[in-house]
Amino acid sequence: MWAVTFGAIFALCAAAPALAAPWVDSVVSIELRPKVQVDQTSVRLGDIAYLTSRDLVALRRLMALPIGSAPRPGSPVAIDRDTIVRWVEARGAAQVKVEGSPAVQWSGASETLIESAAQDLSGEAVISAAQAALQNWLGQRSVRAQVQPVSTARDLVLPAGQPVLRVRPIADQAQPSRRMLVWVEAWVNDRFVRSTAVTFEVNAWAQATVATAPMAGGAQIDGVVLRGATETREVDLTTVQGGRAMRIEGVAGAGEESPVGAQRLRKQLKPGEILTDAHLQATPSVTRGNWAQLLARSGDVSVESRVEVLQDGRPGQVIRVKVPGSSGEVLARVTGPGRVEVQP
Repeated sequence: MWAVTFGAIFALCAAAPALAAPWVDSVVSIELRPKVQVDQTSVRLGDIAYLTSRDLVALRRLMALPIGSAPRPGSPVAIDRDTIVRWVEARGAAQVKVEGSPAVQWSGASETLIESAAQDLSGEAVISAAQAALQNWLGQRSVRAQVQPVSTARDLVLPAGQPVLRVRPIADQAQPSRRMLVWVEAWVNDRFVRSTAVTFEVNAWAQATVATAPMAGGAQIDGVVLRGATETREVDLTTVQGGRAMRIEGVAGAGEESPVGAQRLRKQLKPGEILTDAHLQATPSVTRGNWAQLLARSGDVSVESRVEVLQDGRPGQVIRVKVPGSSGEVLARVTGPGRVEVQP
């Protein structure tokens, strides 16, 4: 509990409309209450005191005077009477006298304790919401998963109203890991109040391609290679490092189209190592050391010839090629598998 200074109250209320003096035609009695509980976001003079007067207009205006924002639930604020008196005087009310007496007469508590109406939301509800969201996220990436909370969520002290828990979405590009943090937001009456995090220990299993024999970097991923060097087995995704575990569906036989498309290994794959997207890269349309068909255009005339490829390249890239029998190099743009072109 802490006391609010006059300066803080005046700053909070500086935006309130100025009240022209004289305020009253009769005496206003203000009796400060020792303790109040508010269920709105702002506090007015009428919330912390009993006011009486025959002047209803002045009475309503005084009751509506803002004191400031309501304190956070569970953190009451104490305001002493002298601070309130000085503030009301600064608004001009005490400068008026009615029949020789001050226009405002004070009584009641010397200090008012203000607290916000609150409710407790159990930590178990927070954990349950976070766990359900994490299980759903894992269910889209694995065949089975185990989730165990390792942190204790405290009960949340929230303002009065309709509470709703909202779990922050887990990023689609994130990967299952042994420890995962899930953030839960508490809202009351469609207004954000606070957030808290829950930590879980996670295991999640899925079918993935695992190397059974060494595979060199640069190797083309095709049916023959896969059949002889990999197998599909269930792995714990939380143990996969450096990328997203891959499962290559269906192995093509000799002469059949590869089920994985035009891909090759970016780096070596060792026996027992799980194939991930970090191991794969798209196979270039033209490959260094191979031959490509070069199309040269000049106006309406086009000439095709065979050239040696000096750089890997994908459609749209400009690479170096060499014409047989020539000592020089030519820059050509890759247009498709095994094809490049030059233009004047």
